[in-house]
Order: sequence, then structure tokens, then C-alpha cells
Amino acid sequence: MELARRIKEHRARLGMSQADLARALFVTRQTISNWETSRTYPDAQSLLLMSGLFGVSVDSLLKDDSQEMREALAAGSRKMNRLGAVMAAFGLACAAWVVVGIALDWDTALIAVPAAALFAPAMCAAFLVDKMRHDNQLFAYQSVLAFLAGEDPDVSNRYNQRAREHWVARRVAQTVLFIILGLCCGWGAAGIISRLFG
Repeated sequence: MELARRIKEHRARLGMSQADLARALFVTRQTISNWETSRTYPDAQSLLLMSGLFGVSVDSLLKDDSQEMREALAAGSRKMNRLGAVMAAFGLACAAWVVVGIALDWDTALIAVPAAALFAPAMCAAFLVDKMRHDNQLFAYQSVLAFLAGEDPDVSNRYNQRAREHWVARRVAQTVLFIILGLCCGWGAAGIISRLFG
């Protein structure tokens, strides 16, 4: 892709490292690397900042690439939507299996083994969605929604930048919270179902 080549050439012309350019554009060094390898594409704000920094127009940066960028955004959006559907389908199937197993008073192993087999694809899909979000710098809810709609996610907006600062801590806290909620809900649901059918 030409945009990736142009970014790299302009950066080299100015004697900037990827880290230098990242600081100037308020993004991470990994983001610059992703742009230069055509893994992800800059949002509108970053393109404007680059055009000013490089002393060229946005049009000259994007020449011959705008259609490819739209197609890449649409492809990423479709992939994330498919992964979300896999997550939901297998997660619901897992929950349904557990509820039916408890209601019919099946042996714990008969419930747990298929439930784990149904849960594994849901977790893999969730991991891949999380990786896509991180690779595309989609930390704020608004950015994710724009990306899912195939639009420019504007990753340099202040909400996305603030969410990026606390990404790891939020992920750890959410994981612990979901585990606790899952255990409490599962234990409560099991108690209710066993009283109803016991």
C-alpha cells in the first residue's frame, strides 16, 4: 500500500524514528509500525497531523489509497462482527447446556466437559476481538462502534486516549469482576434450578 510507503519515506526524510513520530502524533510506536506495514490505517486526525508535520497535503498522502483504506475498514468491521456472533452463539449455548444439565440433574462431569468445549470458542473469539481492538488502538466505546460501522474510529480523540492509558488495569479489573459475577450467578442459578426441579 502506498500510504505505508509514504509515511515511512517522510519519516526517514525528517530523520525521525517511529517513536519520534509516535510522540509527535500522540499515538504509540506500535501504531506507527502498524501503519508502515499496512496492518492498520491512520484516522483522519492523524492524517491531518502528519500532513502538517511532513509539509504535504492529505491528498498526496492518500493518493491511490483511499479506496483500499475503506475496504480495509469494512473488512475489519466484518471480521469483528463475525467474531462477536461466534462469542454470543457459543456463550449462549454454554449457558443453555449448564441450565439444562442442572435442571435435569445430570452428573457434574456431564455438564462441565461439554460446557468447557462450548466455552472455549467463545473465549478464543473474545481474545481475537480484544487483539483487534488493541492492534487498531480501539480503546473507547465510541471508537469501537465507529469501527464496527466501517467508519473512521478517530483513535486520537481524548476519550480513546484516556481509555488507552488505563487499558491493562481495566482489563484485569473487568476479568476479575466477570469471574466473580459468573461464579455468583452460576451458583445462584444452580440453587434456584435445583429447588425448582429438586
